Amino acid sequence: MNKTMPSHRGATLVEFVVVAPTLLMMTLAMMQTALVFHAKSNLNYATFEAARAGAVHHARPAAMKAAFARAMIGYYGGGRHTGELAASHGRALEDLPVALRIEILSPTRESFDDYHSPRAATALKVGSRVIPNTHLALLDCPVDRPACPRDPASNRSGQSLRDANLLKLRVTYGIPRSKQIPLAGRFFAWAVSTMFPAHPDAFRRALLAQGRIPIVAHVTVRMQSDAIESHLLVSSPGPGNQGKPLDPGAPPDAAPLPDCRWMDPLCTRSPDGAPLDGDAPPGPTDDTPGAGDDLEGLQCTPA
Repeated sequence: MNKTMPSHRGATLVEFVVVAPTLLMMTLAMMQTALVFHAKSNLNYATFEAARAGAVHHARPAAMKAAFARAMIGYYGGGRHTGELAASHGRALEDLPVALRIEILSPTRESFDDYHSPRAATALKVGSRVIPNTHLALLDCPVDRPACPRDPASNRSGQSLRDANLLKLRVTYGIPRSKQIPLAGRFFAWAVSTMFPAHPDAFRRALLAQGRIPIVAHVTVRMQSDAIESHLLVSSPGPGNQGKPLDPGAPPDAAPLPDCRWMDPLCTRSPDGAPLDGDAPPGPTDDTPGAGDDLEGLQCTPA
């Protein structure tokens, strides 16, 4: 008896319709992930450049934002000549006011409460409070305020004067839609906003509402100028470790350094003193009689 085989006509088309969109979205998602890493790399560099500018320009917001914009020229198109570079710089300056936020995590407002120097503010001719940056290795307080609250366990900032001279920045940036993969970028923004619908950061929620993907970078540098108080400060006081530094303990054991001779500054001999392969045998030393540069060589025999 003949059996009728079932027809599989159209099965390949059905499988393609089911599998192809999934593979396409996975591919687009991987490409978008790569673009996010690329943007994060550019953000890290621009954040460091902003911190360097802030360190030498009294932590002024204008100097940091200008340095950040210059560092992002490559991300906004770059250029092969001055005209193209200027156009990319213009695109960065146009986009960053709505896509960028720079916050100063240190020094805080409490840092200026503890270590403000009126003399430094007068010297800089500013009406804001100033934290001095000179003689940090010798001073615990500004020269004109020798009785400042210097103890991190009890002052408002939880910092020493040296800690207050660390510039810590937190930079939040939103990747624009022009730098996103179609569909995948919108999916990223939707996923982030869905996972954190009530995020406490209003700026982050605003970036997601614009279809931007928020990314964050941190950097810490040592101030090279007197810090001037600005509106970018984020107040985060705390007594730190209650003013009690922790003992890091003994350093880990390490192999002893080779005993190199004074005439071998590159230490080209083995630790046991034997010459290495291709090394010439040791020559005479000052302790060798008749070497020519010892005391015996300096003795003269009368004629």
